[in-house]
Amino acid sequence: MNMIKQELRMNLRSLITWCLSLLAILILFMLFFPALSDQMEEFQKVFNSFPPAFQAALKLDTITIDSIMGYYQFAFSFILLGGAIQAMNLGVAIISQEVRMKTGDFLFVKPITRNRVVTMKMLAALILITMTNLILGIGASIVLLITDAQSFDLKTFLLINGSLFFTQLFFLSLGLFLSAFLKRIRTVLPLSLGVVFFFYVISMIQETVNDPKLRLISPFDYFNLAEIMERMEYNAFYLLLWMLLIILFVLGTYWLFRRKDLPAI
Repeated sequence: MNMIKQELRMNLRSLITWCLSLLAILILFMLFFPALSDQMEEFQKVFNSFPPAFQAALKLDTITIDSIMGYYQFAFSFILLGGAIQAMNLGVAIISQEVRMKTGDFLFVKPITRNRVVTMKMLAALILITMTNLILGIGASIVLLITDAQSFDLKTFLLINGSLFFTQLFFLSLGLFLSAFLKRIRTVLPLSLGVVFFFYVISMIQETVNDPKLRLISPFDYFNLAEIMERMEYNAFYLLLWMLLIILFVLGTYWLFRRKDLPAI
């Protein structure tokens, strides 16, 4: 329990920074909605004037900005990207810090197993991700209600926001796995950005060529926002795939960290 509190204290500033950043992005987008709603036809023509491949890559061909929830879907696609970076960064850093800071000797002189260390760090990371989603969810709901309370749909809102939580859990578990797999990670952010943008580019390519095989690769397509708004539910197949991959990443993290050489002070 003390380890969880320590991890939460160490990551508190990062949590605040990410929450404020994601809320700022959302508010910035929503500030444009009143102006867009007054000139909807003109802006829709601008979107339609883009090349089809460009529209597909940025998912402009699947959004409808004539409603507050449709516009929120468009804005939230950028929140997903930021949230993925946060989760990946957290997953990589929270375990690899024992290697980078050479605190392994200090940690394991205590009567505590490596599995328990991983469990405590995972729980701390899960709390941080949950807090991020709660803060962002409350802030987003307030912004939407202020912008257009009559068009606000709670079920759509929860489904869209839930996609962030699920996407973050994927990248968190992947980050944990990579931190246990890689022998040494000198800097966390370049690795996190590289992995997240790799999957994001795969998602953009998939939207352009519409290849189902590519959709299996990118977690950004497991919870497709346009599909969620159309069906008002998550895709069961990709939800199961998401669960399977997370289980594999978590089990792999335990297995690898037990065998990992931690440098002495």
